Amino acid sequence: MKWLCFGAASITWLLIPFGAFVRLKNAGLSCPDWPLCYGQFLPPPGFEIALETGHRFVATLLGILIIVITVVTFRKLAYSHHRNIAVFSLVLVSIQGILGALTVTMVLWPPVVILHLMGGNLLFGILVYLARVTFLDDGKYSSARAYADSNPRKDRMMKRHHIIWMIAMLFFIIASGGYNSTTSSGPHCEAFPGCHEGSYLSFGMSGTDLSAWSGIEGHILPPAPSGFHGRFLPEYENEWIHMLHRLIAIIGGVTLMIMAWIWLKNKYGYNATGLSIIVLILLEICVGVLNAVYRVPAPISTLHTAIAAMLTGLIFFAIAENQHKKAKD
Repeated sequence: MKWLCFGAASITWLLIPFGAFVRLKNAGLSCPDWPLCYGQFLPPPGFEIALETGHRFVATLLGILIIVITVVTFRKLAYSHHRNIAVFSLVLVSIQGILGALTVTMVLWPPVVILHLMGGNLLFGILVYLARVTFLDDGKYSSARAYADSNPRKDRMMKRHHIIWMIAMLFFIIASGGYNSTTSSGPHCEAFPGCHEGSYLSFGMSGTDLSAWSGIEGHILPPAPSGFHGRFLPEYENEWIHMLHRLIAIIGGVTLMIMAWIWLKNKYGYNATGLSIIVLILLEICVGVLNAVYRVPAPISTLHTAIAAMLTGLIFFAIAENQHKKAKD
């Protein structure tokens, strides 16, 4: 059971940046129908088609794995206390399948794509939680038990509203990033911290050879359009979307770091988890800056999505640790 849950969580984490990579390579609509591809069970050849159908195949594999996990919780009495969360994950992955179909049939409509992204992160967090508690139930992590035996109960109980605030803040940041990406607003500001190169204290990489990033020989970034150079503040709709995501990400990221430091590290003793969240947020901000100045190359943007999913997993990991300690009491 524990390895089934670990496998499902790992596949979900891979699926999230994989889906972003499919979209960044403009392969999201390479198969215009669903669940078949051009009405065929075996799709026609092509790199973009292979990306899209590969994502569908891995998602189907994940669905089958979650079905198996749910069946085990009903058939094995030892795992019956995980039944509700397993059923919820099964319902969620089914909704994800529907949203995945709608992203194709509704031609990548931004609200559907954002919901699909949010649902994927939520599913990953739940599966991380389920994997962690099954490993803890197996008795292989005595450190959690030792901590539970040596600390007063009231100091170990993570308050529910603390973790809800952290999840809400992270998901708000992810949603703003999803909207920035699905509206193709990422390349509209090519400098940092200002929107365009030449503005106050801003830098960019226009004209830089990106062949190492894109895999395309001689791929050069186009310069910013004439008349945009030196402008710090956004003016057009896509620029506003891009800059608002930066603002939300920086303010929200700093807030999350403070939450992780005060609540997870100091108040509840989750030192490794709290510090990991802080380090990942700093890394995510750096990758986000690179994503902007290099005009959204697929590898960097995919990494940006993967780190955000890792942050989701870490918060749900902390929930599992806290729940286990409560159960020990």
